[in-house]
Amino acid sequence: MHKDINNQLSKLQIREILEEDAVITLKLVLEMADESDNYPFTSEDYAMSIENQRSFINYMNSLDNCIFLGAFIENELCGILYLEGGRRQRTHHICNLGMGVKKEYWNNKIGSALMSKAMEFVYDSEHIAKIDLQVRIDNKYAIALYKKFGFEIEGKNKRALFIDGDFVDYLNMGKVID
Repeated sequence: MHKDINNQLSKLQIREILEEDAVITLKLVLEMADESDNYPFTSEDYAMSIENQRSFINYMNSLDNCIFLGAFIENELCGILYLEGGRRQRTHHICNLGMGVKKEYWNNKIGSALMSKAMEFVYDSEHIAKIDLQVRIDNKYAIALYKKFGFEIEGKNKRALFIDGDFVDYLNMGKVID
């Protein structure tokens, strides 16, 4: 069941995830991993402790080519997005994008709000020239969202996932930042 939050969208806040958000961020990732097959892991696979999550948040917040965003409605974390830039000199300009929205909040434009804020960061940055992501080939809503923000399909990873006895392909999508 999806929540109809149209009357609460004015209360939607998109902000950077902070160290003190580690517990709720980890909880959300684990919930999203178990409520949808859109992620490449289950909660059992996700070996991140709260301390590791804090370290990841601090790492993301310390670099000029990374951002970790959260979507909050009345202090409830309902979605996240990260852009993680390359760590090496030759790939510093490329960010990998990952995002997720809690299933009960799907179809409420939270993904669009997260993407808008992320793109503000990207266009304000002097360091980011390309964004890459992978998305399940059958996740039509996510693909449409990424296309809306100018991402293009660049290729396919065949048999990227194995879920419940079936292989699932990924699309590789990218956006060049001019």
